[in-house]
This record gives sequence, structure tokens and C-alpha cells, in this order.
Amino acid sequence: MFFSFHYDDVTRVNVVRNSDQITRRYTKAARFHDKSLWEEVKKQGPLAIKRMINGGLDGSSVTCVLIGSQTWQRPWVRYEIIKSLARGNGILGVQIHDVGFKPGQPTNALAGLFGTSPPSNALAGYGSRPEPTLGGLLGLATERQEPPQNALLGALLAGEPSVAPTPQPGPNPLRYLGYTVDRRYGMVRFHEIGPNRQWREYTEVQAVPLRSLPWLPRFKDADNLENLFRIYNWKQDYGSFYFPTWIEEAAAQVGR
Repeated sequence: MFFSFHYDDVTRVNVVRNSDQITRRYTKAARFHDKSLWEEVKKQGPLAIKRMINGGLDGSSVTCVLIGSQTWQRPWVRYEIIKSLARGNGILGVQIHDVGFKPGQPTNALAGLFGTSPPSNALAGYGSRPEPTLGGLLGLATERQEPPQNALLGALLAGEPSVAPTPQPGPNPLRYLGYTVDRRYGMVRFHEIGPNRQWREYTEVQAVPLRSLPWLPRFKDADNLENLFRIYNWKQDYGSFYFPTWIEEAAAQVGR
């Protein structure tokens, strides 16, 4: 099993990683790069990062994407997801944005005042218009997801006591990644939503033969990954108990 996550979420990630179900069943099998190793490899450049990720994926059959508030925009998380798909791994997402949060805990009145919505970045404007999907390029319906609301700001304007707002889930990173099947040449190509909010070919991972992904033909010839793989919430879906079942289902989906 391989864990994919944004390193700013490492405290929440460790709660999941150190849960009883994982330590008892998956510790030896789980690929997990700690932050110090990540920071050291980053200094060596993109090729070194790819080598580290590829090495971590070797021997794995399932990739678990641990989703915090900003995971959706991390380029190396995108690489890990697409590389996992290309090599035939099962994939699942687990929301961890509220791991460790206790309702009603006090906070500084200004803390997080402007921090609960997706920041300005290469995909700025998220939620302001219908979110494009790969299927939309083929004339299928698009979908829309509203951005998280700033609960703290509303509480301050209403004169309510200052309490920490309930953390809101970030956008699903699988929504920004997709694939197309070229049946003429028997190839599967990978795609992402770029800075102009349009789908483009994902060039960091080469196309793979369709025969290497024998489970894929039962799905559409073009779609985003959100429609292929399941997303869970660690707290609400009782991940500390059901995580092994999620892993087994993700592996079975791709015949692993």
C-alpha cells in the first residue's frame, strides 16, 4: 500500500498511519516517506522526487490518497495518483481534514479568518462556475461543487463567541485528473485540469497499453477519476475500523 498526501497534513496523516488497523496489518507493506526525507529529496530536483515516488510504488497494489484541504492542488500528489493508475494500482481517497478536530474548541478570533476557502493559485476561481469534467468535453453533464464556507467569519459577524470552525473538506483531487482510451491504438492517456481550467494531456506519465489495465474497458472511454474511485471520510465512515475493507475493495476493483 502506498500513501499519497500533502506534507502540510503530516500530523493528521500520522493519526491515520498509526491507527491500530494499519499498524497491525500494513506497517511492513505501507510506503510512507517522512517529511525530512521528502525535503532532502526535493533539493535534488524533480527526477530525484520521481525516483523516490516510483520506488515507493514498487510492489504496492493500492494507493490511498489522504485528502486535506489543499491536497487537490499539489503537483506531486497528482503525479502519485496518475502513476498509480498507470501501473494498475487500486486507488481510494480518505478525507482527513477534520482528523484531530474537536467541536467547540476555542480559537484566536482572527485565526483562520481567511483560510477556509481554497487559496488563489493556478486553479483560481474554483466553485465560481461549473467545474469541468473530462466527460464534459464529450458533451456530458458538468458538475459543480461549492467552495467551503468560512464559518468563523460568519460567527464573528454575528457576535458569537470565538470557537474554531469545523474544518471543511478540500476539493476532491481525483476530480482534476482523468483518462481517455484510444481504442484505435489500444492506449490509455492521462489528463489534468491546467491553469486555464481546461483539460490537457498529463505529460509527466506516458500513455500505457489498454491491455495493461484489463479492468478499465468496463468503464467509459473518457472520464475523470472521481467517477472511478471511492472517497471515504476517516471519522464519519469509521476508518479506524473499516480501513482494511476499503483497501480490499480498492484492490478487488482493479483485480489485484
